[in-house]
Amino acid sequence: MLSFLNRFNKSFVDYALLVLGGFCLTLSFAPFNISILAWFSFIPLFYSLRDGKFPFLKGFIMGFSFFSSLLYWVPFSNVVEGTIVPLVVLGSFLLVVYLSSFFGFSGILYNKLNKIGYAYLFPIVFAGLEFLRSLSSVWGFTWGSIGFSQSSLIHLVQFASIGGLPLVALWVLFLNIFIYLFFKDLSTKEKKRMIYLISFFSLLIIPFAYSQIILNRGISDVEYKNIGVVQPNILPSDKRKSDVERLLRMKKIIEESSDADLYVLPETASPFSLTKNKNTELFFMDLANEKNAPVITGMVDYKRKKGGFSYYNSAAVVDSSGIEGLYRKVFLLPFVERLPFDDVMPKLKEFDLGQGQYTPGSEFPVFEVDNLNFSVYICYEAIFPQLLRNFVENGASFLVNITEDGWFGRTNGPYQHAQMAAFQSIIFRRAVARSANTGISFVSDPYGRVIKKTRIFTEDCIVCEVPLLECKTVYTRIGNTFGWTFLFFILILIVTEPVLRKNKKK
Repeated sequence: MLSFLNRFNKSFVDYALLVLGGFCLTLSFAPFNISILAWFSFIPLFYSLRDGKFPFLKGFIMGFSFFSSLLYWVPFSNVVEGTIVPLVVLGSFLLVVYLSSFFGFSGILYNKLNKIGYAYLFPIVFAGLEFLRSLSSVWGFTWGSIGFSQSSLIHLVQFASIGGLPLVALWVLFLNIFIYLFFKDLSTKEKKRMIYLISFFSLLIIPFAYSQIILNRGISDVEYKNIGVVQPNILPSDKRKSDVERLLRMKKIIEESSDADLYVLPETASPFSLTKNKNTELFFMDLANEKNAPVITGMVDYKRKKGGFSYYNSAAVVDSSGIEGLYRKVFLLPFVERLPFDDVMPKLKEFDLGQGQYTPGSEFPVFEVDNLNFSVYICYEAIFPQLLRNFVENGASFLVNITEDGWFGRTNGPYQHAQMAAFQSIIFRRAVARSANTGISFVSDPYGRVIKKTRIFTEDCIVCEVPLLECKTVYTRIGNTFGWTFLFFILILIVTEPVLRKNKKK
């Protein structure tokens, strides 16, 4: 009986620590931004796997604790309404289960590394699995990627411009593993423990030194432009009301704002397609002429096709002469804007789960208007560096993100979304101007520092100078080389682990 109680207490402590680790990881993200907690959050997972039992379950429990607390707000968002709310709750649960499975598989792979004496290489495995879940807008989802948790540590993570999110995740996990290995067995040879200690502090000193060099070097000999970011604060429910009133409200905000070289309105700000409604196009042309600056507005665009219409979540750039460019959203939100694979299996469109029937775009344009070179992307596209890389490669000197975050309500969702959008400034060394209908709207500099921002659910217009840059970061040039390398390591581990373990036993 006593033996059973001891085993039960040990298991209870292990699983309780895993839950705690997941919660601590959530606290490293917005709105809490206690980034340093991510450096220690995986230690409970390593500790619980010291006996090598139930690796998938233990990894899964930590992942479930993390994602359920990070994404608690998804079932309470207003993306869909009425009778399909139960489906939203079910979908949110399945999303958390799916994301948690990556932690489960990481537990299995940690166990394999531990058995052959290479536990310290686990960060490569985890970073590779995170990269795997970023590869597609259909089954991928980078929300909660560990790299984003470090966005408040501007003086440490400028190296994100070298390897993107996978490299930052690798760094965070190495901090975790070296702390754990240092304290794992105090009877370990002092020399070995000293190596772990030196490695830990090296991982702080070297990125700090690199970041200081980058930040102190600053930006020189570049042109600056004033960008006006409009936050009209029109609730999603109010968008169904007077369309003219919406337009006049946004017009008034821009008219009363400071002068700018470009004004940015949020996703679906225009109630009509500018390509199909001439009066709406003229409205924005007059506004651009009045302020002597082009205007970006989100809208739903469409075109006729055989048997119906194709609808696009779009952004239009308008000046006094008319529409200067269009962008059609490429990465559509699964189950909200479309059902996955409905282009391959058209029958899926007959299932009504409350989703839209949008068609993805396929181009990554750079708009050249009034001596401005920029690109626009929409909503959650902001969390996919591999998509944004196309714009920077094509010559965008700064980036514009438009979104409708009113669906999130007063939850943690808008803060997390803004956090991830700002982090892209570090990866690409580009200023980002973000217009979110109800917040958070902001302008961030090329180092990820938010210069100005709004509060949620407030009407506002912020005007800020942004630099126009042409330099390309290492990540822009090499793309996901680090991520693919980490995935290749996982493949090699799976293939060779049985042989290495067998040799170790001899």
